[in-house]
Amino acid sequence: MSLAQVVYNISNDSDFADQWRNDPKAALAGRGFHLSREEINFLAAGLTKGGRDEGRAVKLSDILREASSWRM
Repeated sequence: MSLAQVVYNISNDSDFADQWRNDPKAALAGRGFHLSREEINFLAAGLTKGGRDEGRAVKLSDILREASSWRM
């Protein structure tokens, strides 16, 4: 599963977003998503720094640009 699909699900599925906040690895496994450790760490850090707590949205384009080197 791609990073973009995970971000989409976090953005559009409040149950998944809640699960992600509590336990990202379990949330991914529960949906059959597979991300590398680097992708999980990057996404968790990005959502924490730019997420709802600070009133800023995470830009999918920024995540995809950073993650482009992780694709095979």
